[in-house]
Amino acid sequence: MRQAVLLVGLVALAFLGWAKGPINLAIIWHQHQPLYWNRLTSEYELPWVRVHGVQEYIDSPRILLEFPGIKVTYNLQPSLLWQLLDYAEITEEERAKGGLYELIGAVDNHLQWTWALIHDPASLDEETRAAMQEQFFWINPYMLRPGGKYYDPRYAELNQIKGQRKLTDQELLDAAGLFLLWQISPELHGELGLLDLRGKSNWTTEDIVRVIRAQHKVITQVVDYYRKAQEAGTELITSPFYHPILPILAEYGWNEDILGQIELGQAQHEALFGKRALGVWPPEQAVSEKAVSLLAQAGFRWTVADEWTLSAALGRQPTRAELAQPWRFGDIALFFRDHNISDKISFSYGNKPTSEAVADFMAEIKRYWDALPDPENHVVVVALDGENWMFMAGYPDNGREFLRALYDALSHTEWVHTVTPAEFLASRPATAVLPQIPTGSWGGDLSNWQGEPEEDEAWERLAQARAAVFARDPNPQALRALYAAEGSDWFWWYGDDQDSGTDDLFDWLFKAHLVGAYRAAGYADAEIPQPLFLRLRIPFRANLGEVKPTLDGRVTDPKEWAEAALYSGKGLIEKFAVAYGESYLYVRVDLARPAKELIGSDLRLVLYASGKPGEPANILTRHAKTQLGFAFSSGVELELAKVKADGAGYVFG
Repeated sequence: MRQAVLLVGLVALAFLGWAKGPINLAIIWHQHQPLYWNRLTSEYELPWVRVHGVQEYIDSPRILLEFPGIKVTYNLQPSLLWQLLDYAEITEEERAKGGLYELIGAVDNHLQWTWALIHDPASLDEETRAAMQEQFFWINPYMLRPGGKYYDPRYAELNQIKGQRKLTDQELLDAAGLFLLWQISPELHGELGLLDLRGKSNWTTEDIVRVIRAQHKVITQVVDYYRKAQEAGTELITSPFYHPILPILAEYGWNEDILGQIELGQAQHEALFGKRALGVWPPEQAVSEKAVSLLAQAGFRWTVADEWTLSAALGRQPTRAELAQPWRFGDIALFFRDHNISDKISFSYGNKPTSEAVADFMAEIKRYWDALPDPENHVVVVALDGENWMFMAGYPDNGREFLRALYDALSHTEWVHTVTPAEFLASRPATAVLPQIPTGSWGGDLSNWQGEPEEDEAWERLAQARAAVFARDPNPQALRALYAAEGSDWFWWYGDDQDSGTDDLFDWLFKAHLVGAYRAAGYADAEIPQPLFLRLRIPFRANLGEVKPTLDGRVTDPKEWAEAALYSGKGLIEKFAVAYGESYLYVRVDLARPAKELIGSDLRLVLYASGKPGEPANILTRHAKTQLGFAFSSGVELELAKVKADGAGYVFG
């Protein structure tokens, strides 16, 4: 009798366990690129909107549509959409320009370099050719792996050669063509008629034209795929137009800028997708009480932030039940992402076999289902950049294999149900009240965007420009330029905490937006702060050693300068060395001619030095009136006309 009771009990427990409803899962993909468009030239300084537009941004919704039962949410960042549309539309004015504009609606540095290589290779200087040889392989290398289904032997061969010597013009053109080809999702090569270009040597102008036209065709389809996804049940949400860090703007009191950027984003969203977004992604998941209140004021029903923000608000680690529920703050609901699961997709799963990665993801979600007595009343939020993980985190086949396997597993699992945040709120409104919203982001605080000298100087430049615009003529064109300068990406790359490899271009774009704002407000170039016209060069970095040289104009002992940082020069300057000793900075300049031959000439040797950020500075040299790539506050000059025959003379600052 005891055994029978036990069996009945076990059956009852099993029945009750499986009677639990499925846990809800909201996956939010954040699609974002910086504004690479230079408003002073109407061209693009970097190509990454185009590059990812023809692969990750189209692959993601294409694959989703293969799984009708799966719902996700896409945050389509407005300035990304604007740039995709710019590449897609060839205006009559652009078509009249001819050249590249006959093939695609926008031109970036990589397209320009490739076009110059075809039509005027002599115009490419050594620095540009070196950049081409490096950057034309900046791609997820799945096509470079022997044995892979997309292995390209010619591209792999060029990848090997580039590390050994300079590529010839034809090799560089082959690299450019294959780079353009493999930017396009390989799953589209067949329908685009590009299969014969895989592994091709001796690319021609016609081949390059074919692949650029194919890229244009793909880009024109990107927005349509998101429309199809929306029709299938996916939720599309927006952001403030130029991706600003909302708590910092709110701290400055620039509420109207936040609301203005939101309205620009919503207007574009409605024009493209037929309705205004109900949800909003705060850029970098950066929130504060004031910022979230403004999102509510703008009419959004929900937003999303990081788990760390909820922990800070509660003063402790949230329980699974608390993390897997929406919270009410005034008139808006907040969802909080599971930081660990989101980061696993972003950074970890690419290094695992696909089956193992998907199994781990499902196990993480199952832990919620197991722990919660009423999982159907809860929602686990996984939210992250929607494209970076696909090409940066080591996933096979650029993330396509993982995405299909994940959606397939979710489709065949009864204890999990994919939803959108708006759908969840429609049946289960937020009832838990959030006591406060501490200022923070996905990274905890806001130190990625403020606090370093370069970052703070940029904020000061922006505040100065904004005050000038509002003092004269805050017209829509000037405001859009200001809004663009408020974007998070400029501040992300300033300082030493991040390095893009192209920090000089991000600085130039930031300055271009500020110059554009001044000009649109009616300021002449002479009235605009001159440092905004300075195009930086990425500096060499070195640790200076200590030296004790004999100041006699000679290297009397090779050990004298052994600890100095040595650099190559150009022109008359063959090389120069920099080091320190006690309280002095020592500089040695080696000339291409004997120095005594230059005594009495009208040449001057000038050493310029930068000052502290924000200090008054010049951008043009004293005599040649040229830029050196940095702003300088002081200089030391040797006038060779005043140097005596024995080498004695003086310098002045």
